[in-house]
Amino acid sequence: MEPSLIPMVKQFISQRDPFDRLDEEQLNQLINNVEISYLTQREVLKPQQIAGQGLYLVRTGAVEQRYADGSLRARLGSGDVFGFSVLNKTPESPGEYQVVAIENTLLYCISRDALLVAMEQNQAVCHHFACEEGQRLASRPKINSLAEDHLLYLNPVSSIENRNIVIISPGTSIQDAAQEMVQKHRSSALVMAGDVLLGIITDRDLTKRVVALGLDITKPVSKIMTENPVTISANAPIINAIELMMQHNIRSLPVMTNHRITGVLTATSLVQKNSMQAVYLISRIYRQDSLDELKALGIQRQSVFESLVESGVQSHTIQLMMTLIADAFNKQLLKLAERELGEPPCDYCWFAAGSQARQEMHYLSDQDNGIILARDITKEEEGWFRQLAEYVCYGLDECGYSLCPGHIMATNPKWCKPLSDWQAYYQQWLKEPEQLALLNISVFLDIRFLYGNQVLFNSLVLSAESHLKGSKRLLSMLVANSTRINPPLGMFRQFVLVKNGENHSAFNIKKQAINLLVELARVYSLEAGVFTPSTMTRFEVARDSGIISAASCQELTEAYLFINQVRFGCQRRALLAGDALTNLIVPQRLTQFERNHLKDAFRIIARTQEAAQQRYHAKGIMK
Repeated sequence: MEPSLIPMVKQFISQRDPFDRLDEEQLNQLINNVEISYLTQREVLKPQQIAGQGLYLVRTGAVEQRYADGSLRARLGSGDVFGFSVLNKTPESPGEYQVVAIENTLLYCISRDALLVAMEQNQAVCHHFACEEGQRLASRPKINSLAEDHLLYLNPVSSIENRNIVIISPGTSIQDAAQEMVQKHRSSALVMAGDVLLGIITDRDLTKRVVALGLDITKPVSKIMTENPVTISANAPIINAIELMMQHNIRSLPVMTNHRITGVLTATSLVQKNSMQAVYLISRIYRQDSLDELKALGIQRQSVFESLVESGVQSHTIQLMMTLIADAFNKQLLKLAERELGEPPCDYCWFAAGSQARQEMHYLSDQDNGIILARDITKEEEGWFRQLAEYVCYGLDECGYSLCPGHIMATNPKWCKPLSDWQAYYQQWLKEPEQLALLNISVFLDIRFLYGNQVLFNSLVLSAESHLKGSKRLLSMLVANSTRINPPLGMFRQFVLVKNGENHSAFNIKKQAINLLVELARVYSLEAGVFTPSTMTRFEVARDSGIISAASCQELTEAYLFINQVRFGCQRRALLAGDALTNLIVPQRLTQFERNHLKDAFRIIARTQEAAQQRYHAKGIMK
């Protein structure tokens, strides 16, 4: 290479992932082994000319990779690379594609030997080229390292529960109970009969219900205990415990492991960790006493979202936090509605659907919800539930959660039905999955209890699970319906190339990437017969059930996390610029790092879609 060209070549390559992680000596060694070549428009590099040569970087111009049958593999522009997949091939057994210049193109070729040396000398370069897409995504540098207190919120409750607990019988005197709490330095005592939790007393109860009222301290604690206290599973994430404590205004939360009390979680053990803005917003939501006050807090969602993204918090944690904020708005609106409307005519359950049910909300998320009634109701009673639904759904809209365009909300009489009607819905959808029912299936297979009588919700889930067995046709149709949409084939300059060869100025990251992963995960959980809404949990269920391998679970999870990271980064930039939020991603606004890793994620999706079509015999079902 002409010495005068070295600075230009060095500047270009040093800005490309992963070569930006080479030190100066390693980079100079690499640059000295770069060859420059020039292709005129329509000139072809045959497979045997590429095999075993090295790594090609497109400096200027554009090329297409074409398979032997002439079909398009990808279109590449400045900064894109090719050649690594055939690095160990020989001209006698070349790779599967040729390269055609679609305009005059300048190429830099890092020789095979120089690339191998760089991989040997630098772990980041080695890992980038030696691993599969999912591993590259997993090893990508994070925007910022997460603070330990951010990570805390996803740890299980069991990691910080206090197992030094005071257990007393309901006949224990108030004085004896207080003395035992003092001796064990505990702020609460659990009132139990054998293994059954009857109630709880706290130091605040002793102050408010005994001292303040002058109650006889020889009376049994059953007179002052809080009966049937709220509990939490030891496996639940700590953030869920925080939400429960704020929602119910309690300071001590009994912890259950396999239906047995194992400890207590106290507010004291959380206060020192409680530094996240999202947690304070949730706490304030539960203290508001009117719709106007809640509307004022709705504006703060933006600053919480921006703060989480800017801090480099993992995308899944952002989704969880934004969902817990939405849950808090939902639950507080329901409480305010009941206060205004009076006692409900019958038991009911309010549930979330869609991204809120999956705990995968973001700043742009709308609302999806429904009501399960305990029984058939009269016209007059219908009016009560209609007012409830309108109060909550329109209230959510005023707080920033837009009304569902498809009217998948409790305000739609179709989605406010007795349990028996809901059970009939699921039986019909799952047993006779016609194309028109697929939308309902995709929405209402992602549901989560929010408020009211949870027995109604659990009964619906059990009924739905009973209809999942032997649902091969359902799985085939869901896969066929989903794979009609493919991830973008590639990002070429200011265009996005789709499978039919067309170019578009942007791609829909929700429709063409995130939804495809959500739908694959849903199918896997259905095959496993497990009714759980979370996408990442569904991947784990599929892995544990042997439906996908551990490696596939990892790469699908990493693809999901990274795509959402890119989505949230674009949304934050739009908010800062005062632009309207959208799911459309314009390629030229992405960094080269984002473009390269999105390609990895898209390849993972495309490969998994192809495997799903074969597994579920889905090809040709839908045209």
